[in-house]
This record gives sequence, structure tokens and C-alpha cells, in this order.
Amino acid sequence: MSIKIGTLILKSRVYVPPMAGVTDLVFRRIVRQVDPHCLLSTEMVSSRSAMARPQARIMDLAADEHPIGIQIFGHEPDIMAEAALLAEKKGADFIDINMGCPVPKITKGKDGCALMKEPELAREIITTLKSAVFIPVTVKFRLGWDDDSRNAVEFAQMAEEAGASAVTVHGRTRQQLYSGKADWSFIGLVKKSLSIPVFGNGDVFEPQDAERLLGVSGCDGVAVARGTLGNPWLIPRITRYVEEGVLDDPPDDIERLIVAYRHCLGLVAYKGPRVGINESRRHLTHYTKGLRHSAPFRSRLTQIKEADEALSILVELSERLGGKDARQRFLVGVQNDYLEYGKHPGEWHGNSEGCVQPPVDLDSIAPVAEP
Repeated sequence: MSIKIGTLILKSRVYVPPMAGVTDLVFRRIVRQVDPHCLLSTEMVSSRSAMARPQARIMDLAADEHPIGIQIFGHEPDIMAEAALLAEKKGADFIDINMGCPVPKITKGKDGCALMKEPELAREIITTLKSAVFIPVTVKFRLGWDDDSRNAVEFAQMAEEAGASAVTVHGRTRQQLYSGKADWSFIGLVKKSLSIPVFGNGDVFEPQDAERLLGVSGCDGVAVARGTLGNPWLIPRITRYVEEGVLDDPPDDIERLIVAYRHCLGLVAYKGPRVGINESRRHLTHYTKGLRHSAPFRSRLTQIKEADEALSILVELSERLGGKDARQRFLVGVQNDYLEYGKHPGEWHGNSEGCVQPPVDLDSIAPVAEP
């Protein structure tokens, strides 16, 4: 089943929406390695910051990661239109407007979900952006500000009338943040009221969850956010299950650890040692969550100061999970990643019991991303 968003035709019903501090170029590259067709988006970008620092790397897009959008937030239509134009020049396939972020530092003004309390301003923003760019404009929002003001249906109708080509609806109010249970039935009311595509979002952590959300809501697609943390394989597993009824097995433990370290290396190479390591700690804990015997190793991963510490910890965990064969398999997998990053692997995965040092001086890698 294909989905049409304006002139953009999708081959997948799965959308990985923006997650602050997560959906950067490195994460998206890993997603593309396991799923070539899902819809992607960058982290949300402040429209004001984008205009003040147009050289910032948060809008970086790779040539092979389309279809992809850039999400912007703000509440000043003209400034947001300028940011949308910049995003279009960067190569985005669509512009997504954040009208659903519940975080207080975003909503204390008129940004994010606060715009659900000002639908006329939201309408002006959508209309202004629609007239400023040639690519489709989409909107992400919630059920409402709180349970006493669930205005998602009316808000969605306004968005379509203003020119939005699709919407994504998170099944919680702003007051709930991420607590409680997502209301897929209410998302269904939004879907019934619109003729444009609707992506349902909230509480999708397994392929079966996605199928249930689509069944309950009648949505065109499913937006999967937190469920992909440390688990990018969820995306193709959802597609296979929804389209073919086949429930593929998740990756085994060692494959998860190999990709976890690949993610760490990617962050260091892209953002530099300091920022890359700081950000990799959270990702490493997500990849190792749920693995047998992993709790003490996960605690150590939150304290790493360089990539070779992560390597040593993951080597130990590999052996704890599957013995020396698993350890060897992990090290060979990491060697391949070093080859991909243009580094010579040497003999560091050889027979020596203590030979787990990477052949790269990570402090010498020049950062290419601005913190």
C-alpha cells in the first residue's frame, strides 16, 4: 500500500518522526541500513535558531536517506517560512511543523503543543509555509492540551483546510506527556474527519502494536518513535508484519551489540569525541536494555569517556552472553565498521585475550558537527 503526501509517494506505511537528540544523521544512517523505504525526519529545528545559524548541522541530509523531511518549530509565521525555505534548499522532501511537543521549555511560549490552544495562529503558520515552499507541508500534534480540551479533530480539519498534506497525531494530550496509554480510538476520529493521510503515533513497541493501532484507528500509516531506540529493526519488522503477516525474528544479542558500537563510532566521527561520546551513552544503554546479564555492563556504559571503553565493555558483555565465539564474532563485526570508516583494523581482534584496543586515536578525529 502506497501513501501519497502531496507530490511525494511513499513505499512504506512506517514513519520515524523527529526525536530530539535521537534522529540525527548517524541514527538515520543506521535506520537506512535496515530499511530503505520508511519515511524519516530530522530532529526538530528551532526556526529562529535556523535563521540565526543557517550553517548549523542539524539540517544535514545525506543523499541516500530520502524520503526525508525537516521538522521546524516556532510561532512566528514569517520566520518559520524563512526556515522552511532553508530546509527546502537543504533537500528536504517535506516540511513538518511541530505543534505537538509537550516539553515545558517549548510550550512556555507559543511553540509546540501550545499552538493547539491558538488554532488561528496555527492556521496562519500552515498557510504561510504552504505558500512559501514547493514541497509538501505536514503537521504533527496531539489530542489536545488536556482532557478538557481535546480538540484534535477540529485542529486536524483546520490543518487540512490551511493546506497541510498529511498529519501525524500522538494519542496523548500535552498534560499526559508520555504517561498513561495512547488513545488510538481518538486518533481514529481524526482519521475519519480528514481526506489527507494520517499517521497514528503512540505506544508502538512491537509489530503487533502497529497492526492494532492501524486496525483501531484506520490510519494510513504508523509513526514509530520511542520503540526504535536501540531497536531500528522494529521498522522493517513492522512493514513485513503489516504488509505480509510475517513476524520476523528480532536480531540476536551480538548483532545488537555490533550495531550499538557502530552507532557509537558514528557519533564520534560525526560530532567529535566529546559530544559523540556523551550522546552515545544513552544509545548504548538502549541497545543493551533487556539483554541477559546486561545490568552491570549498562551501568558502566553510562560512565564511558571514550569509545575504547565502550568497546571493552561490549566485548566483555559479548563473551558473557555467548562465550568466546560470540566475543570473536563481535570483534570481527566491529572490525568491518572500522573498515567502513576508513581505518585499518590491524590485528586487534586476533587470538590475544587482552587485545581489544581499537587501532584509532579517537581524540585525533576532527569534529565536523557543531554541538
